[in-house]
Amino acid sequence: MDVIIMAGGELEPDDPLYDATGATNKALLPIAGKTMIQRVVDALAGSPEVEQFVIVGLSPEESPELNVPVAYAPSRGGLFDNVVAGFEKLREIKPDAQLTILSTADIPLLTTEMVNWFINTCAETEHEIYYTAVERSVMLGRFPEAGRTFVPLRGGAYCGGDIFMARTDLVHTNQELFDKLMEARKSFWKQVQLIGLGFLIRFALRRMKLSAFICVNLRLHSNYAI
Repeated sequence: MDVIIMAGGELEPDDPLYDATGATNKALLPIAGKTMIQRVVDALAGSPEVEQFVIVGLSPEESPELNVPVAYAPSRGGLFDNVVAGFEKLREIKPDAQLTILSTADIPLLTTEMVNWFINTCAETEHEIYYTAVERSVMLGRFPEAGRTFVPLRGGAYCGGDIFMARTDLVHTNQELFDKLMEARKSFWKQVQLIGLGFLIRFALRRMKLSAFICVNLRLHSNYAI
C-alpha cells in the first residue's frame, strides 16, 4: 500500500495564515510543534500496510524531515493535474505498485486508527476506487466551523472525506479519458459531452443519488465503493 499526498496549497501574502505564520504552503503550517504534513504523514506511516510516499506540491528542500520513504513531484497547478502527477511519479519509482491511498495534506486530525479502519474497510471488497464522503449533519455536528462545501443530492448533502484509495494503474489504463477530462476542464459544453445532459438536469433538480453522482463524476467505468 502506497500513499500520494496532495500538498500544493500555496498561501498568498494577503492570506491571514501567511501573515500569522510566514508559511508559503498550507502543508507547512505549524500546529503544536509540527507541520500539518508531518502530522498527516505520521498518521499514515503508523499503519503497517503503508510503504512508499509520494508528495505532490513540495520540493525536497521545502519539506520537513519525514523519516519515511518519500519521493517528490512538483505541482502542476490544479488538483486533478496533481493527482495525475502523483500516480506518474509512483509508477516511475515503483512500477509494481497496486493500491494507492490519496490524501490531502491539510487533515492534521487524521490518526493511524482512522487510517487502519479505512484500509481494513476497503479490503472487505474488491473495487478500483474507494471514495469517502461525509454527510452534512455529521460534519457540522463535529466541526461546525469547518467551512466545507456540500453537494446537495437526494437523501442529503455531502462533502468529500479527503482520503481515498484507488488502483495505481487507474490513470494509465484510462489515459484517453483522463486526457479528455483535462481538456474539458475549462469548457462547459465539453463537460456536458463527457458527463451527459441528463446528469446536469438530475443534479439541478436534486434527484441525483450520491452513488450516481460519484459514478458520473469519475466516468471511469470502474468498480467503486463509497
